[in-house]
Amino acid sequence: MSITATTLEGEHTNLNDTDIENLRRSLRGELVVDGETKYDEARRVWNGNVDRRPALIVRCTGAADVQQAVNFARSLGVLVSVHGGGHSAPGYGTNDGGLVIDLSLMKGIRVDPDARTVSAQGGVLWRELDHETQAFGLATTGGTVSNTGIGGLTLGAVSAG
Repeated sequence: MSITATTLEGEHTNLNDTDIENLRRSLRGELVVDGETKYDEARRVWNGNVDRRPALIVRCTGAADVQQAVNFARSLGVLVSVHGGGHSAPGYGTNDGGLVIDLSLMKGIRVDPDARTVSAQGGVLWRELDHETQAFGLATTGGTVSNTGIGGLTLGAVSAG
């Protein structure tokens, strides 16, 4: 199964079976490609007007998966989008023909009540962050839409989805 992908320059390149299977085997999460059962669900974003078809979707479960996806895309020059909460109105968290690094399964949150800090992974939604911080009497300024990803809000929804 050869897959045609979009490069950073907007050209097309063929990804061979070996490259795709090596990526798949290097992941703890999953690699989803067009034609697989989970593809349509995995490519969906909040804004129903955004209907893009990435060549590959890496559903990351940890930092190592993100690293593998970035290295794969870099080595082949493939276009990349990062999907956090998937709430970007213009659809920045997806693309046509490239690779989507999907962080939505990365839900780790660590609150340090003594230092009054919180660390969170890229798939955390605002309501999930609020839930964890409020348990310690803490809060942070942010969005008002609870199903928005913290990454997109933190970046001003400029480059994250």
